[in-house]
Amino acid sequence: SYSWQETLAKGAKAAAEASAMKNDHESLRKGFNIGQSSSDSEKKSSFAPRRNKPARADNISQATHSRSQTLDDATEMDEENAEGSDKRKLVASLRDEGRSHYINGAYRESVQRYTEAISTQTDGFTKNVSHSSFDETLAALYGNRAAALMMTGAYEGAAADCGRALQCTEDHSSAGSLESGPAFRSKILCRMARACLKAGSTWDAEQAFNSAIQSAQEALAQIAQSNVGADETRQAEKILNQSINDATLGLTDVRRYREALEGAAKIAAEKGVSAVAGRRNSVQLLMFINSALSVSPGSMELHERKVNALASLKRWAELGNHCERLAAEMAKIDGVFKDDLSALNPFPDVRPATSLKSDFFERNPDAIDDPAPFRILSPKAVCDAVLRLPNGIIPLYLRSLRLEERYTEAAKAGSAIETHMSNSKHKGTRGNVPVAWLSNERDKLRKTMSWKEKGDGLFRKASYEKAAEKYGSCLTIDSDTTAAYDAQNSDIDDAGGRLHAVLHCNRAACLMALKKYREAVKECTAALRIHTHYMKAMLRRGRCF
Repeated sequence: SYSWQETLAKGAKAAAEASAMKNDHESLRKGFNIGQSSSDSEKKSSFAPRRNKPARADNISQATHSRSQTLDDATEMDEENAEGSDKRKLVASLRDEGRSHYINGAYRESVQRYTEAISTQTDGFTKNVSHSSFDETLAALYGNRAAALMMTGAYEGAAADCGRALQCTEDHSSAGSLESGPAFRSKILCRMARACLKAGSTWDAEQAFNSAIQSAQEALAQIAQSNVGADETRQAEKILNQSINDATLGLTDVRRYREALEGAAKIAAEKGVSAVAGRRNSVQLLMFINSALSVSPGSMELHERKVNALASLKRWAELGNHCERLAAEMAKIDGVFKDDLSALNPFPDVRPATSLKSDFFERNPDAIDDPAPFRILSPKAVCDAVLRLPNGIIPLYLRSLRLEERYTEAAKAGSAIETHMSNSKHKGTRGNVPVAWLSNERDKLRKTMSWKEKGDGLFRKASYEKAAEKYGSCLTIDSDTTAAYDAQNSDIDDAGGRLHAVLHCNRAACLMALKKYREAVKECTAALRIHTHYMKAMLRRGRCF
């Protein structure tokens, strides 16, 4: 048996050995085994202090690698920050240029600058606009470009941009935020509604106006309960109240537009019992259409209805003037529909105008020697204009050129359409509308010029009766009948226009030479029905008495 001293000594020894084994943990063994074989490591003591050096060297190497990686990450972050800073500066510069162009009235250039800014902000239009990504800068760019598009007459593009701007904003952002909050949203909703209304989309306009009012009213209530600064609050309240007023006026315009269309539909359903009653209905119809156009100048359907109404009234000079003014307005959007706007281009395969100036009818409106209402386009400008008209208008425009004795313009316009179709993907058609009428109109132009020239030649040779017959044949070119011209039914066959007024007056001269004064008076009267201030017809009619 062991004495109590021996037992105590053995217990102390066992405790010491257990303590040594406990301290010999895995992490220390791994540090000691670096660069050694497993057999060598087994021979060495776990507590040998000299074997700690490889561990320190490895730790220093790891620390050095970590610091190097951190420096690389920092350098990469600095480069990204620098790149982001350059991008923000470029966007801000383009935005300022776009604003400057807008203030100076250069709306096309303003749109182009905003498009460049949007391209930069979205990395070349590679970032999709969605509700999941809010971007105040992008929202402002779309909103500003929409304003510039409105001024060029690109109303559908403006409405689309307003929709994109709304997608870049957050519905529940701070009430006082002027870039993405309710004040901004209500302003953009009003702009979108106005764009839809000008394009003739009254239902969409009404919905947007009502949404603007609701959004603005809710924001005003939210501002009253918020802790936004006084200056920012006043500015937001001003924008919101202005949006409510604009939307209210917009809803009034929507009602005015609908009332005009209802009146036009009612007149169109009535059939005049006489020619006079039919003409009176056409005049009233034209008044309603003009009222609707004052609200929605971008509605091509309304423009087509107006042209048809003018044609029924045989007001060809006014019809031609309206078409040329419309084409000049369309020239304002040349070069606007690029990049992300290209899908909205109404004339995607038409080259920019070279001779047609968008401000042709607007510059010097008070010029005495060149009054704006009587301006007509040059033959070269007509070639640009005819390609910028809706399909339903072109046939009547070419007819108006011929009936107003603008033969060169009529011939060049027909050639421009034919050339455009031969170079376009729409061969034989313009869009989805066939243009078989073009050959028919060309044939009428050829007959008009030839027969009138022959009549002039016969008159110069004193063959007055044959000249009168040739002029009469020329008067029947636009009629549906192949019968010879009958002076007793001249108003039935008469298509109107300066051409027919001249033909009637020329027939009167022939009849006066044949001493048929009673018939000559009828011809002069027919000429004056077309042009009430036709001085030559007045003088000849007076001489017949």
